[in-house]
Amino acid sequence: MTNQRLEILNFLSQSAGHPTAEDIYDAVKAKLPRISKATVYNNLNFLIENDRVKMVDIKGVSRFETKVRPHHHVICKMCSTIEDFESENLNKYAIELIKGKTQFKIEHTTMNFLGLCKKCAQQSQK
Repeated sequence: MTNQRLEILNFLSQSAGHPTAEDIYDAVKAKLPRISKATVYNNLNFLIENDRVKMVDIKGVSRFETKVRPHHHVICKMCSTIEDFESENLNKYAIELIKGKTQFKIEHTTMNFLGLCKKCAQQSQK
């Protein structure tokens, strides 16, 4: 585990949201001024391949998190706020539904639910 990887993991594990690679770069650069964007991207790819980090694509933007166990995301269409949502029942139901309709052996599920967060919903009613 390199110093760069440790700093990336530390930032992600302390991050409340789902930061972009640019967010990660800016934060890690404050501690490691000589780090390059390429190093951040390469380390993120390594961490993804080794199941330490998960990438979530939101509106064409890659975001990252250290929560790698199966879960879903609730995403605001207006401000792109992301909240994690866990449900064993939803996972089991989705896997059974897909198994019954396809030849795939499903290993885990990830779903994105789009809507409006409370703040944006209130603003849209004004």
